[in-house]
Amino acid sequence: MCLCTLTGCKGDRQQPQEVAHIDTIPMMVQQIQECSKLYTAEYKVHKIVTHSDKQQIRGNILGKKIDLTLPTGDRKVAIPLDATLKAYIDFSEFREENIHRDGDKIEVVLPQPHVVLTSTSINHEGIRQQVSLLRSNFSDEELSSYEQQGRQAIIDDVPRLGILQTARRSAATQIIPVITMMGFKQEDIIITFIEPGKEKGGITWIMDSRN
Repeated sequence: MCLCTLTGCKGDRQQPQEVAHIDTIPMMVQQIQECSKLYTAEYKVHKIVTHSDKQQIRGNILGKKIDLTLPTGDRKVAIPLDATLKAYIDFSEFREENIHRDGDKIEVVLPQPHVVLTSTSINHEGIRQQVSLLRSNFSDEELSSYEQQGRQAIIDDVPRLGILQTARRSAATQIIPVITMMGFKQEDIIITFIEPGKEKGGITWIMDSRN
């Protein structure tokens, strides 16, 4: 990138000032680093956590293994769980090496988004239990354990929810204006994402701003 201004006159002729070449890459890195953590997506998830069990006896009698289900009936519970997931890009390790420029073309390599479970809430009035007459109700400790299992299940489902792809696209659309402010045309910008745990050659997702 360069900046050229015309100043001063001698007769009718303008004397061009010497062209000052400006390296925009460090400035671009600084602008992107200032984002720190860029939150790019938020998902609201509603999940019904269910559990059922029967009373069983397991052990050894006279050297023989036993596994018996007692005729005391079973217990079932359904717990409505609402959760909020947020995705963000961490720019703490963003460096000039993440930017590749070839003339007017530029590629910016971003880290993969992180997803965090920021909040959960239980609709306690919506909890439903079905307990046999010969069984005791679920204890608070048991309910708390099932709720925790539900939270973990939501985290495990993140790759299937589509939040990562949404987060990448949102990050790209927020970074592109920063790059265009440095004088690059949108059609000359490509945003890529590093595959986790691999060098910059391992790229799993590309956004071409021309599309």
